[in-house]
Amino acid sequence: MNYSITIKQISSKETHQVRHKILRIGQPIESCEFEGDLRSDTLHFGAFNNEGLIGIISCYQNNNSYFKSGINYQIRGVATLEHMQKKGVGKKLMKHAEKKLKEINCSNIWLNARIKANEFYLKLGYTKIGPIFEVPLIGKHQCFFKN
Repeated sequence: MNYSITIKQISSKETHQVRHKILRIGQPIESCEFEGDLRSDTLHFGAFNNEGLIGIISCYQNNNSYFKSGINYQIRGVATLEHMQKKGVGKKLMKHAEKKLKEINCSNIWLNARIKANEFYLKLGYTKIGPIFEVPLIGKHQCFFKN
């Protein structure tokens, strides 16, 4: 199997095929539309290999209670198709997004991660902030950030 991965900007609609299979299992396809998907300052990236789209990430200009000044971006919808997980796809997507956000002078990157992904974000240099919280229909989450 060829693990050569290319990252490129994609449309919000293109993220739905992976969001639905990985992040919104058993929910209607409409649940794959996230608030802010269509804003001009939102960035969506896809990871591709010889079989097509295998991973996604979305970046939304968004403040939260911890980051209210500067240009802050929230990362959402990080997902890799099941058979490609643990092969570096998510890491490549995160590094690509970080690079692009740095180019536009992003002050802080933050995200709400499912608890099972905590180790992934810690290894990428993100710091936990705030308490663990519940997202209805999805599960327990932890907020992370990186300057």
